[in-house]
Parts: sequence; C-alpha cells; structure tokens
Amino acid sequence: MKRIIPFILALLLIASLSLTALADGETGSITINGISEDNTYEIYRLLDLESYDVAAGAYSYKANAAWTAFFATDDAKAYMTTADDGYVTWTAAEDDDTKAAFAKLALAYAQTNGIDPVKSSENTGDFVITGTSGKFTGLELGYYLVDSTVGALCGLTTTNPDASINAKNGIPTIDKQVKEDSTEQWGAHNTADIGQTVEYRVTINVHAGAQNYVLHDTMDNGITYKAVTKIEHVVPGSVTETLDSDDYTVKTDEDVDDGCDFEVHFSAEFCDKLETNDKIIVSYEAMLNRNAVIAGTGNVNTAWLTFGEGNESNEDSVTTYTYGVDIVKTNSQNTLIDGAQFKIYDAADGGNEVKVVLMDDGVTYRRARADETGVSIVVKDGKVRVVGFDNGTYYLEETEAPDGYNKLTARQKFIISDSNLDATFNGEIYSTGSGVHVVNKTGSMLPETGGTGTVIFTVLGSAVVLITGVVLVTKKRMSKIAD
Repeated sequence: MKRIIPFILALLLIASLSLTALADGETGSITINGISEDNTYEIYRLLDLESYDVAAGAYSYKANAAWTAFFATDDAKAYMTTADDGYVTWTAAEDDDTKAAFAKLALAYAQTNGIDPVKSSENTGDFVITGTSGKFTGLELGYYLVDSTVGALCGLTTTNPDASINAKNGIPTIDKQVKEDSTEQWGAHNTADIGQTVEYRVTINVHAGAQNYVLHDTMDNGITYKAVTKIEHVVPGSVTETLDSDDYTVKTDEDVDDGCDFEVHFSAEFCDKLETNDKIIVSYEAMLNRNAVIAGTGNVNTAWLTFGEGNESNEDSVTTYTYGVDIVKTNSQNTLIDGAQFKIYDAADGGNEVKVVLMDDGVTYRRARADETGVSIVVKDGKVRVVGFDNGTYYLEETEAPDGYNKLTARQKFIISDSNLDATFNGEIYSTGSGVHVVNKTGSMLPETGGTGTVIFTVLGSAVVLITGVVLVTKKRMSKIAD
C-alpha cells in the first residue's frame, strides 16, 4: 500500500456462488476483525446488488432508495456514474486515497441528512461478537459503508454473500511535557518563578481513521493560559510541517463548554491527511500566576484528546513547582528583632534585583511580574516570607538595619533546590530550620553626658590641661633666661 490511509478501506470481492442472479431470500454477512468492545460499529447500504458473477468479476448495482439523492450530487458523481437505466458504476481511480475520500463523503452525507444505518452493534442481535471479531448477518446483498465511533474504520465492501474486513482499531494517545528553562529539557515537571512564562507541548500519537480530533487542556488556578505558539505535523522518516491557521481553531473561555482552559479543534481536511504513526505536536505557553501553589503538590496542567464520536484518549499531566523562603532577623542571641529592610539579587555584587511585591495579606511577599514595580522587603516581628522562587542561587542585601544595629556589609547567599527554605521558632527565639538567618550586632556604646564615662573624660581632660599649663610656664621661664 502506498500508505496507511486514515480510514481502513477494503473493497472485497468474496468468492461464494457464481450466479448471474440472486437466489430468492439470499442474504449476506459482514465480519469485522480486530474489534474493540468499547466502540460502536454501524453499516449503511449504499447500493443494492441485483446480480453478480464472481468468476467474471461482474456486479450490477443500483442506488439504494435512501441514497438516490446522494448519487445525484456532483460530489458523488466524481466517483460513481449513474446510467440512464439506474445502474451505478465506479469511475474514479481505485487507489486507497480515492476510496477513502469517497467513504468519508458518503459518511458525512449520512450524518448531515439523517440517514440511519441498517444495522448497529448497539442493537441487540445485530452484531454477534466472537473473541475479537464481530459479525453482522442477515444483510441484503449490496455495497456497504462500515463505520466505527472510534473513527478508525470506514470500509466499503460488497456482500456476495459474505465479506470480511479488518478493523485495526487504533486508539490515539497523547504525551504531555513541560520545559525546564535551566536545562532546556522536556519532562513531567519543572520549576519556575511566579510571573514566569512556562512552555508546554503535547504530542498526539495518531492512529488510522483520525476523525474529529480535539485537544483539551485544563490548568490549575496557579497557571494562566497565554497562547498556542506552534502546531507541527510529523511524518516519520519524512518531513515536519508547521500547520497553517486553516488547519485548526483554538477556543478559549466562553467558547469551551467542558471546563477547559483552551481547546484545539483540528479541521476535517487536516485529519484526512493523517496516517498511523504520524504525530501532531502542539506547543503553547502559560504563566505561573500569583495564585500558584507553593511547593506541595505543585501546579498541575492536564491534557487529553477527544476523537471520533465522543471517544477520549488517555489523560496526561505535568507539574510546575515554585518555592518560598523565610527571612529571619535576630540579634546575636537569636532573639527576633524588627526594623530591617532587604532586597534580593541574582549576584553577589551588582547583578539584577529580584523584584517582589507585597501580597494582599499584607504580610507575605511574592516574586513580581515583569509589569509590576518592586518594593523593599520589610521585616515585621523578626521574620518575613517571600514566595514564588524558581530553583537557583540568590543573594540577600540588607538595605536598612534595625535602630542601634550595624547593617550587613555584604550580601548573604541562599540556594533554593526543590524545596522551601522554612524556619522554625520557639516563641521569640529562632530555633532551627533552613530559612535565611540574618544576625545583626549592636555597635559599641559611646559615653553619655552625666555618666561615668563623662567623669573619666573630665578627669583626664583636667590633667591634660594642667600638664599643658606647666609646660607653657616652664618654656616661658627658659625663654627669659635665654634672653
């Protein structure tokens, strides 16, 4: 076969009886091999078979009454010609692509015009399952269209009297990944700052019979969808093509009805091109927002695919983590003290300020978005929490020390690595933990007026003055002697 076509097509001529006319009451059957019990199989009789000769390969067909209008359309005439006497002949090419296109055309007509199948696996007794095969029996001989809700089977077959077709029902699967910006690697989880744009991608593994593909994506409250950036069609061993905007539609907000943050609806024309083992790669971006879960279970993003008639693929999720740090301010006895202010940087000297803003609770600070103006971190009650950090190395600079205490002369380094830096306390005493502990020391006490220090200074000063006076008198006397 040139390729595996989206729908499994079979035009089978099964040798049975070499007759020039149908026997009275003669019926046929269609057996579908490789079925899935979760799917629904339906058959439509497009043409009535009046007579046939298997040995000669001769068949006489006329349009079934329910399909007469279909065969009169210009679209159908591109494949089959109806003679003046009503007999229908296939006139198009007999390659798989052409037969697939006709089968899809007929199925779409049936759905649009309300043509019911002659038999369905949902009806008791219509479809007898034995192992992995199912069989429709008691069929009037004709040319049939076979469809499945999984969207992986759309066959054309003649019952004369018995036909067999292979379903090869393939369920598409998806694989979701998120990009870790520090390593440029894709995986099941990453770390990020609040306000950071995170890159995601979903790979759809295609199976034959792709129909009605819709990718669904839902995000936790801590993640805000931004945009689909690119969609690619990967043909194994061949080329990777970026889809045109005509090949898909992105729906968001009120346009989705299942609670998703966004959906990607692929066009029927694009689905018709898909083959088993093809891949569709959907790339998109989202922002970790101020509602992000700090550490813990992280911020989850889940995707799945619907296809065919209400079928769903597997779900796949990825998680984005962000972390918090406790800044603790104490004296040399580990007692909490107030009044310090800090800023955070990405380097020991110089570098860029890691901007933060005060959250609505009036106590906690978080990483600022690019469009927000940063503020200083003010310590209250000797401690303060700052959240929304990616893994990395940071530097804390004291911009204002508590009254009576010396300000730090150098930035203090701290590292976040897949966990919070949490501090613990015993009342007003810093106890233990991995928070960033900043110790301030008081300066040396200088003497005050009226204190012991003043008396000492007074005595020493008087002595100095007395000695100076003696020296001056002596020098004057010596000067007079020298004259």
